[in-house]
Amino acid sequence: MGSKQGFGKLASQGKVLLLAASLTAGSLLALNGAGVLDSGSKPVYAAEQGAAMENTIAVQGVGKLSVAPDIAYVTAGVNVTAKTAKEAQAGAAKRYDAVVKMLKGTYSLADKDLKTTSYYVQPQYRYTEKEGQVLTGYTATHELSISWRSIDKTGELLDSLGSAGANQISGVSFGTEKTDAYTNDALKKALDNARVKAEALAAAAGRSLGPVVNITENGAQAVPVYREMAQMKAMAASDSASTSVEPGQVDVQGQLTVVYQLK
Repeated sequence: MGSKQGFGKLASQGKVLLLAASLTAGSLLALNGAGVLDSGSKPVYAAEQGAAMENTIAVQGVGKLSVAPDIAYVTAGVNVTAKTAKEAQAGAAKRYDAVVKMLKGTYSLADKDLKTTSYYVQPQYRYTEKEGQVLTGYTATHELSISWRSIDKTGELLDSLGSAGANQISGVSFGTEKTDAYTNDALKKALDNARVKAEALAAAAGRSLGPVVNITENGAQAVPVYREMAQMKAMAASDSASTSVEPGQVDVQGQLTVVYQLK
């Protein structure tokens, strides 16, 4: 009788232990499914992503072209020094108005093509051992940027600016207003360049190219051409009567990273 009772007690304890084990296992599965526990295995999406990237090749393509500029940006201005700030400002205003009047009257430039880039008035000093730093006057400076589309007449414009009263010309930059169209062409060339590279690498590995898996644009831009005043003066050395400016070519570049499937 005692043996039967003991066996029944052990059986009952065994059921409790099995139930506890089942609950523990179920809890672990639930927690693991919820992401609370980390068993060290990779997530399903990472495994799928890794499988998708197998048998692929990634290359960088570069596309370049040179185009004729269709716009120039001229930075010019006036500066006047006088005993007082008021006199300097008045003198600069008179010169500036004459320059703008010439640009609108002689060359029919619109307001949108003229933009003030800076205006400032600053004191001028001289230094002597006896008196130290002494105020000698004020200089007023007014600068503007001019959008100019008659590229072949850029030298003429610079001469006219000087005649009208502009005594400060920093230089000229040549660019294009068709940046979107040209950069698209450069990116197409970059894609062709990437395919040539990928085909060469695939052939070297004894494989062939499949379809494109991914394309990433790394950048596309039109690089302006700058002409400093020193350069323009050198160009005009043989003909002091006029300023000579050579616009050159605008370089357009595009870069892509392309991933191909390998067969």
